[in-house]
This record gives sequence, C-alpha cells and structure tokens, in this order.
Amino acid sequence: MKKLFVLGIMLLSIISVSFIANKHKMDAEAAISSLKKDVPKNSKCALCNMFVYQKKDKMGAFSSQAIKKNGKVVYYDDIGCLLYDEVKNKTKNKKYVRDYKTLKWIKAENATYVKTNLHSPMEWGYISFASKSEAKKYIAKHKKCKIVKLSTIKKRAIDRYKGQFSSDVKKKRFQQSQVNLRFYQV
Repeated sequence: MKKLFVLGIMLLSIISVSFIANKHKMDAEAAISSLKKDVPKNSKCALCNMFVYQKKDKMGAFSSQAIKKNGKVVYYDDIGCLLYDEVKNKTKNKKYVRDYKTLKWIKAENATYVKTNLHSPMEWGYISFASKSEAKKYIAKHKKCKIVKLSTIKKRAIDRYKGQFSSDVKKKRFQQSQVNLRFYQV
C-alpha cells in the first residue's frame, strides 16, 4: 500500500511539473504575440495605474510594455514608469517601447531616445526610434531636442519616483486621474 501511495505521489509530481512548464511556455508564447498587438482597451499602467493609450491615440506613442519572467505582459503609460517598475520590484523584464515613426514595438535597449518638449502622459517627453538616423532627422527639425541614453532616463526615473516629483507632474497626474474617473463613469 505504501509503495502504491509513493508511486501516486511521484506521478502527481511529474504531471504538476509538466503542467507548470507547459503553462510557462504558453505564457511566453502569449507574451511574444503581444508585440504584434496594440495595448488592450482600458489598460492601466502597471506602476501608477493611469490610463495606457493605444497607438491610434496621440499619447499612444508613449505607451510601453514589459514581459515578466513568467511571461505575463504588463503595460505602462510612459517610459519612466516602465523603467522604475523594474527598480521598485527588483527584477529584470523584457522591455519594449514604441517607435515614434512607425508605432511598432521595439526593444527598449535597442532604441534611440530623444528628449522633447512633447506632452506625454507622465510628462517625461521622451520619444524612441528604432534607428539613430530617424532620431537625428527628428532633432534636425526640432532644435531644442536631444538624444539621451536609456540609462539617463532610468536614473531620472529613480530620482523622480523616490519623492522628487515636481508640482507640475503632480498636477498632471491629478488631472489624468480625473480624466480616468470620467472615462470609467461612462
């Protein structure tokens, strides 16, 4: 009887491990397919809980996403939230931003970033390009813009989220929360 019980436990363990491995594989496949899709409607930022825009919206160019180690896909309204979420949760995600010109998802580490005076959801004002030449073309047309490194944006995100929000950003965040409330009351 004990042998049968032990054999049953072993069989259940094998089935459980197989199920978990298959679930992670399915999650990973779903995550990769998210790169071919837009942000789901009514998505909220995984860090600040603000509305995340689809690419058809003017603010959609600033949306970003991360694929967690378990394959879960989460979305962010702006690049600062994407970068700080990793720091806050002490993890490393696969990070993606939108190419400003094509609005396709690109790896955050491969993008060229331009600091602009554009209004973005959290007022970061960074746009990303798949190619450095496209970023330089943008800068040529917009004189007050400059190329910045991802590490610089990350450092600013850490500083900002550790309590160094400006009053303008707090005001913008409050205004966005009011827009979100009206959006969800309809």
